[in-house]
Amino acid sequence: MFSPASKLLLTFALLFPVVAAADLCAHRGDVAAAPENTIPAFASAVKKGVPQIEFDVNLSKDGHLVVMHDATIDRTTNGKGKVTDFTLAELKALDAGSWFDPKFKDTRIPTLRETLEAIPENILCNVHLKNDAEVAVKSAQLIAEMGRLEQCFLATTLENVAAAREVVPNIKSCNMTRQAGNRAAYIDDTIKHGCEFIQLHQRDGHENLLAEVKKLKANGVTVNWFGANDAPLIQLLHDAGVDYILTDKLDLAQKTLGKAGE
Repeated sequence: MFSPASKLLLTFALLFPVVAAADLCAHRGDVAAAPENTIPAFASAVKKGVPQIEFDVNLSKDGHLVVMHDATIDRTTNGKGKVTDFTLAELKALDAGSWFDPKFKDTRIPTLRETLEAIPENILCNVHLKNDAEVAVKSAQLIAEMGRLEQCFLATTLENVAAAREVVPNIKSCNMTRQAGNRAAYIDDTIKHGCEFIQLHQRDGHENLLAEVKKLKANGVTVNWFGANDAPLIQLLHDAGVDYILTDKLDLAQKTLGKAGE
């Protein structure tokens, strides 16, 4: 159900639309169909025609970029411990699929390179970085080496963006330094530092979303929103002009926006 503020926003959005229809971002891949942050999850999202895929990059003990959300391997593999305490070979030996469904037994943790190789270049890659500046620098270098600078952007802190730009000046970025919930400051900092993307967060509400989206777009910033898994919110964000809605329920989101089967 909509709150009174949400109803007002939706009515205003319908009367005064900001931009064309929003689209979707598969959060950690198509996580309703396959284990998160794995090649099967990315392949399912690609098959369904999603225009943006988000995934998380961590660092192994021996300095390799691996795709894993948590700081530990406990939740999504048959191992236990911190990602940074395992070499790439040790991480590759883990089963990253059985926790989701036995049919995904022996699915492996992918590297960043393997992930980019699995995602066509016409699909935006929302590369959410964990750890510190080393991950940002190494990710930027790999993206440049693979010729994916137009496809990928780093979602990370402004500090890490600065470190990545030192080695790859034209790397695209999404500001994740959210200023402790002060959205006005977050938006201003994103514009000031020349970040191409921003990721607005559901916890900060959407009462001023129309004005925020208008300001961001006027300054050339693409607006992502995390996250939406119910039809009313997805529709509201669509009507308010958000560019990409991160979702864990890709089928529902596509049906809501009339994009199923595209």
